[in-house]
Amino acid sequence: MIEIRSRTDQHLAVFGLGTSGIAAARALAASGARVAAWDDSDSQRSAAAERGVALADLYALDFATVDALVLAPGIRLTHRPHAIVERAAAGR
Repeated sequence: MIEIRSRTDQHLAVFGLGTSGIAAARALAASGARVAAWDDSDSQRSAAAERGVALADLYALDFATVDALVLAPGIRLTHRPHAIVERAAAGR
């Protein structure tokens, strides 16, 4: 697994738990980051939990306590960004 030492001891939110999101969450956690991960799909959350990914409802998370938001490739970042992106940008 890839080690991402630049994120050790950081609190990171990962949104989107397809193949790449699960891989990112697992690599970040293995590198010492505190990861809170979420997906809008129940089945994706279940698949992530089965792979050992720590889940947290990002709609309820205080983004003022988060160092960075990691988005899966399919999540809208611009032009009508996803609600999670807007919450993170506002720091709430």
